[in-house]
Amino acid sequence: MITLRRARLSRTPLVPATGLSTALVLAGCGSTEEGSASPASSDSSSAASTSESEESAAPVDLTAGLLPADAFGADATVAPLSEEELAAGAALAADTEGLTITPESCAAAVQDSQPGLEDFDDFAAQSAQSASSIVVQLLTSGGSVEDPVGDLASAAETCPEATITSPEIGTATVSFTAVDVPDLGDGSAAVSYTTTVTGPDGTAISIPALVGIVSDGDRLLTLTSTSLGGTVDEASFGPLLQQAYEY
Repeated sequence: MITLRRARLSRTPLVPATGLSTALVLAGCGSTEEGSASPASSDSSSAASTSESEESAAPVDLTAGLLPADAFGADATVAPLSEEELAAGAALAADTEGLTITPESCAAAVQDSQPGLEDFDDFAAQSAQSASSIVVQLLTSGGSVEDPVGDLASAAETCPEATITSPEIGTATVSFTAVDVPDLGDGSAAVSYTTTVTGPDGTAISIPALVGIVSDGDRLLTLTSTSLGGTVDEASFGPLLQQAYEY
């Protein structure tokens, strides 16, 4: 597993893209970190301030909070995810230029639904791939994100269906709804997405995905699941999200 400090974080969306659907709602919004300093009144107070600053800057190891491999099933292959791997998986999500999104409320959801990794101090992530699905678990801490749970929930409420047009993919339709999950931590929410695109041969291709988040103090759990076989298991997603939160 891997934990990275803010200094190494780039503008990477919070979770890797799981089809065009998550590219719609999980596009990251950049933020600017602000700080302040005050003059020291004495050498001793300066030393104390420096010590406190160094202590607060110490990295938080979140890897112990990642689920064990057997939580994802006997056939799952579990591996840690680096920032570079998250960025590669989120390449489409990171760049909304050239995308035309209608209606306008859905365009707003693109910008507001999820913060980027640069908005947090530390993170740890892993993926679990089985024959039928890919699950990504991401833990973050620190930062100043105001209401990621509310952002995700409101995205589903304000944009039940969107049409996305881009030079690369043509036109895609994204339909998504809120998914019931247990009431966890300081707040939790989940959304299901189904993206439908037309393949080169004219065949419609549907890509389903689930995204769930739990806020707990200054920590955030994000769980995504994408089906490799055409369906996602909403019934098991809530319990897995709860297990990940309680672990």
